[in-house]
Amino acid sequence: MDIADLLRHWRFRVHRVQRGHYIAGRRYDRMHLVLGVPAVGLSAVVGTAIFSSLSAANPDVRWTIVVGLLSIASVVLTALQTFLRYSELAERHKIAGARFADLKHRIELVAVFRTADSEATRSDLSQIEQLWSKIREESPNLSARIWDRVERELTFEKDLETHPNFGKPPHE
Repeated sequence: MDIADLLRHWRFRVHRVQRGHYIAGRRYDRMHLVLGVPAVGLSAVVGTAIFSSLSAANPDVRWTIVVGLLSIASVVLTALQTFLRYSELAERHKIAGARFADLKHRIELVAVFRTADSEATRSDLSQIEQLWSKIREESPNLSARIWDRVERELTFEKDLETHPNFGKPPHE
């Protein structure tokens, strides 16, 4: 494997992980809303229902049971939202995606501006490898479902079609 092939493979792999983290970030943002919006709505309904039942002289038992169940549902949704920390996960995945995007950009710069000096190129590749390792350690894991989706969407063959000359010197 020559340097052009190495850079192509690195760029492809980093691009896949970057995409996966952005997908995960959007997914966890949606999940945060799926739990949060009903929790807020139920809390408002319960609060209103409690005041209306207090003002009634003879509250209906069925109405009291419904308000109680809505109150429990509101508490459960709020607890799940706090426990699952979807907004925090979304933010962590977005940050990881941005870091992988930056890493991909560095790989692209090395591919475009690498010199005939193999020592300088080796140094650049070593720095990229160290940064990649650090980002990988600091990033949250991607779910198998998201990773399967990324693997289906971004294949190496598609990447070769989209960027046929990536990493090759201009004279080739």
